Amino acid sequence: MEAHNKVDTTAGQWNPERVELIRRTICPRGIGDDEFALFIEQCKRSGLDPLLKEAFCVARRQNVGNRERPNWVARHEFQPSEAGMLARAERFPDFRGIQASAVYAEDEIIVDQGKGEVVHRFNPAKRKGSLVGAWARVVRDAKLPVVVWLDFAGYVQQTPLWSKIPTTMIEKCARVAALRKAYPEAFGGLYVREEMPAEEFDAPSEPTAPAAPANYEVLGTRPGPVKASFPSSAREVREEKEPAPAPVVELAKEKEPTREPEPTPEPVKARPAPAAEQASTNEAPPAKLKSASVVVAFGNNKGKMASELSDEELAETIDLAHEKLMEQPKAKWARAMRENLAALEIEAELRCRVPAANDAKA
Repeated sequence: MEAHNKVDTTAGQWNPERVELIRRTICPRGIGDDEFALFIEQCKRSGLDPLLKEAFCVARRQNVGNRERPNWVARHEFQPSEAGMLARAERFPDFRGIQASAVYAEDEIIVDQGKGEVVHRFNPAKRKGSLVGAWARVVRDAKLPVVVWLDFAGYVQQTPLWSKIPTTMIEKCARVAALRKAYPEAFGGLYVREEMPAEEFDAPSEPTAPAAPANYEVLGTRPGPVKASFPSSAREVREEKEPAPAPVVELAKEKEPTREPEPTPEPVKARPAPAAEQASTNEAPPAKLKSASVVVAFGNNKGKMASELSDEELAETIDLAHEKLMEQPKAKWARAMRENLAALEIEAELRCRVPAANDAKA
C-alpha cells in the first residue's frame, strides 16, 4: 500500500477518551453502538477528524417499508466535508495541488484526458451563455494528473444555494470528484453534502388520506346522480313510528280572508361599471416581493439583518447553519437555528426571484 493511502490509526489519536468525546459532542443522540462503531472506522479509514469538522455524523430518514405502508426510520451515516477532504489531501506526500473552474457556454476549453491537461480560456468580465459544467485537475508526483469533468445538468438541485451560487456549488462537486478519483483508497465511496440529493436530508412522510366513516357514503364515488345517505338517528326512527297528527291547518285557512297577491317589483338593472374600474378589478397588480426582515442569530454575522448581508455572506451563513445542524441535530438550540435558517433561505430565494420580476416588468 502506498504511503499516502495509509491511515493514521495510532492509539493517541483514537484513544477511548477521545472516542467518547466524539460520541457526546459530534454524533446525534440516539445513535446505536453499531452505527457509531462504523462511523469511527470510516473516520480512521479516510483520515478525517470529526473534531476538526472534517467529517460529520448525520441522521437521514429512510423508508424501510413500501409506498402503501411507509415506515420511516433514522439512519446515522458518515458525511465528509469538502474542506476536510482538501485538508487530508494536503497531507499526502505526492499531492501537488488541485485546480477547478466552472465552464460557461461560450468559454473556450480543451480537455485532454490522455495527457491530463486542460486549456480553459475566458474573460471573467464578459462571460456569456449558460453554465454547462465544471472541471477539476489533481496534480501528483511521478503520476499522470487526474482530470474530471461534470455536467451541470446532472448535479443541479432545486435549493436556494444552487439557485444563488451555482458556480461555487458545481466547482465544489468537481474538486471532490477529482480527489475521489485520484485517491480511491482514502476517499472512495465518500460524497459531500453538495453532491447528495436534497430530499435525503429531510424526507417527509407521505400523507395518508383520512378514511371515511363506515356509516357514510362518500359523494362522487358512484356513477350517475349524486345521492348522499346518512344514518338515521333514534329520534328520526321514533318520529317515523309515531302517527302523524290530524290536519287542522286547513280549517284555519278557511276562516282567514283571501289576500290579493302583491305585485312583484321589477328587477333593478345593474349599471355597467366604468372601464377604468373594470380594468382595475380584472387585472390586480402583482404582489411585491418582500424581503425577510430577520436577524441572524449565529455565526460571524450574528445580530445583522438578513437584508444587510451580501450574497456571499448570506451563502456562508446558510452553509454554516447546515454544518451545525449536521453536527448536533438534536441540540437545545437546533430548533431555533432551523427556524432562523428557514428565514435565511427565504431571503436567498427572494433575491433570486427579484431580478426575474424586474425583467418581467421591463
